[in-house]
Amino acid sequence: MSYKALLILLSLFFGLNYAFAQEREPLTLDQAIGIALENNPAIAISDATIDISKAGVKNAKSIYYPQISSRMIVPFIGRESGFFLDQLIYDFGLTSNRVKSKKAILKSTEFDKETAEDDIILSTIISYYTVLSERHIALAMEKKIIKSERRLEQAEGFFKSGRVPQIEVTKAQVNLGNAKLEQIAAQNNFEIAKVNLQTIMAIEDSSFNYELKDSTELSISPYQLEESIIQALGSRPELKSLESQKVAMRANLNASKKEFYPEVFGRTAYRFEGEGAQTPGFIVGVGVKFPIFEGFSRFAKVEDSKANLRLTKAELRSTKAGIISQIKQLHLDLHFAKENINVTKRTRESAEQSLLLARERYKLARASSVELAEAESLYATSNAKYMQAIYNYNINIARLQRATGEVDEPQEQ
Repeated sequence: MSYKALLILLSLFFGLNYAFAQEREPLTLDQAIGIALENNPAIAISDATIDISKAGVKNAKSIYYPQISSRMIVPFIGRESGFFLDQLIYDFGLTSNRVKSKKAILKSTEFDKETAEDDIILSTIISYYTVLSERHIALAMEKKIIKSERRLEQAEGFFKSGRVPQIEVTKAQVNLGNAKLEQIAAQNNFEIAKVNLQTIMAIEDSSFNYELKDSTELSISPYQLEESIIQALGSRPELKSLESQKVAMRANLNASKKEFYPEVFGRTAYRFEGEGAQTPGFIVGVGVKFPIFEGFSRFAKVEDSKANLRLTKAELRSTKAGIISQIKQLHLDLHFAKENINVTKRTRESAEQSLLLARERYKLARASSVELAEAESLYATSNAKYMQAIYNYNINIARLQRATGEVDEPQEQ
């Protein structure tokens, strides 16, 4: 085998390997959502927060169990050295309110995780459709460059034959330059959209090696404004989280007030024999601890609990008002998006008819390459706007579902 033939074979081998390496994996919307829910660090943060809250509940309940300790005094003193066991008997609801508060906080963190999941799903949907939309725009810009190049070639030919002045060539050059700038911007927006999707999916690879599934399907569903508001106020996890926080703040307030009451406890101790004690001693008794003065700390806790309760109630009212306003705006956006689809669909149909006619005329040598390029550019632009309208409509549907608390979970593939 000659050296030249060997080089050709090696080039083909590495070329095929590169082609296989660059082959993109298909990615549906549900798959993207599933990857995002599995990998996004916001889920890990929510899980850790829930575990912290669970530990808080266990810590609050620990006072219900016997508190056992031992003490050794050196030099050895029998009355002070031994094993001691204290058991809470009754504290007028102080501990029970603290436990209730911690349980409510735990529920709040669980609803916060649901909120994080819903946000990730919505962000993935928006990023996915944005990638598809920007891809169509970038393809349309490529067609526009071809049209501008054909226009420039035509203008240069006409100028050489004396049919047009130099200014027409200059205009064509400027139009081509503007088209290239638009194509660069479109490609940049496309790459940014892919980065955003890659980020929400928490993909650590340097390249986005996925092929997204393009679709003209519409998520058309009837939505009534009043029904959407009622659904949202009853389903949004943010509201449920704030309601749980309100329960926790109210329990904290009750616990703060109970600190003014005495605490009844039982004590059991076994004391060793030694100096001050002739024989080992086993004692059992009941005690009452009265709080008298602690530097106004209990008063401060009550005021703090009252303020936190007022704050949570205000946040709850503000969130409800924001949700209602958001849903009203989304209904208007949805109506606009639907009308936009109808308009762009008719425009695309007209551009498609023009393209078919231009192709037929070009085959019959009755149309120039410039006319064909213009028809192709017009159709690509119209198609990009139509697809963008469809994706914007689906994004608005997803936003409305998120606003009403009806986020769809990804289906198994």
